[in-house]
Amino acid sequence: MQLNSAERNNSKAKLAQKIKKEIQEEYHRQASFLRERSDFCQELEYFLEIFSLPVSPQKVKKRFSRPFVGIYCIQAPLELFDALGFHPIRLCSGSLAIQRLSSPFLPALTCPLIKSCVGAFYLDESIEKLCDILVVPTTCDWNTKLPEMIQDKAIPFYIMELPHIKESERGQSRWLEEIYELKRFLEQCAGRRLNRSQLQISVNKYMKAWQAFGRLIEFRRRGLICGTWSIVLANAFMIDDVESWTDKVNIVLKNYDKPEGNSNPGVFLAGSPVFFPYLKISELIEEAGMDILADELCTSERLIASVIYDEPSEYGLLKALSERYHLSCSCPTYIDNDRRLKNILNTMRTYNIKGIVYHLLKGCHPYDLESFYFEKVIKENGFRFLKIETDYSREDRQNILARLEAFRATLC
Repeated sequence: MQLNSAERNNSKAKLAQKIKKEIQEEYHRQASFLRERSDFCQELEYFLEIFSLPVSPQKVKKRFSRPFVGIYCIQAPLELFDALGFHPIRLCSGSLAIQRLSSPFLPALTCPLIKSCVGAFYLDESIEKLCDILVVPTTCDWNTKLPEMIQDKAIPFYIMELPHIKESERGQSRWLEEIYELKRFLEQCAGRRLNRSQLQISVNKYMKAWQAFGRLIEFRRRGLICGTWSIVLANAFMIDDVESWTDKVNIVLKNYDKPEGNSNPGVFLAGSPVFFPYLKISELIEEAGMDILADELCTSERLIASVIYDEPSEYGLLKALSERYHLSCSCPTYIDNDRRLKNILNTMRTYNIKGIVYHLLKGCHPYDLESFYFEKVIKENGFRFLKIETDYSREDRQNILARLEAFRATLC
């Protein structure tokens, strides 16, 4: 029996409500698990509360008074949004339940992160629907096709065309022009011109955040704070107010400031993004008896950028921002990316990290392609390499744990 239009809409609404409840349970379950860890301290509760916001969009509206800009990549300059009065939010999602809303009309091997991001548009309420603007830098093909995937929704997308050769003068010039185009667009949306002194204030705010990030990474290298908590704190940065986040991270680090850290074998985590509540790979690495002393995830350590100093002109500040977000980024979608592997090898040698766990989300093609070259070079340099291909589901946890435990044995 075929359903009429009203019945179909009613059925979709009921499904969306059911999935919304499942998403809330998913976030609550992960937060509860983190609270039960032996290394949990009360100062971390603030960050777990931040992750209650995506499932309660009205809380987001009350917490942050400024207009929202949703961003889908760390290439978008946060300081520019802040200077023009917007609150930037990175629209990543680690929810498995939400994928049921998007899976019926996406390819089976769509990247799980994109499935979750698209699914959010089919909820009655979501952070995405609170955004005044959605900014999409054209990094991977999934990101590039994102507006098309949700073309039946009245969402204001702004596309930043990313040059995929970054070391060339032409690529740098093109990206600087993209920054200026974004500035002009944001000025139109804000109804005012960018003020150089306000931009400097925003730059200074984020400089303090980068300094706190640097201390967090230092603590992690020494084994004072675990990889999972480090990722959680980094994830929260992409939602929270930058000044509040900076203050709370500094408070957390005081609690973990001690002479010695853990002594488990250290590994480097590379590959696809990890975002709350999907923390499967980091939790299993630690359960297998290893410490994640460093990572190269765009939802964790790659968020940190080099410091920008006081520039005398608006042009100087915008150029410095352009270079920082473009040249320092090591996304696998770039063609000229040799520095990325060199930096990873240097970090491993400096901190006596003996192996890499390469996390690959199914359908994440740029990381999948580069993993073969990575494995070759890593092994040639005397390090161990393990690739874990997975998705947001929980069914493969025991299999992954067994592989990680076997990998740990090769590091001793």
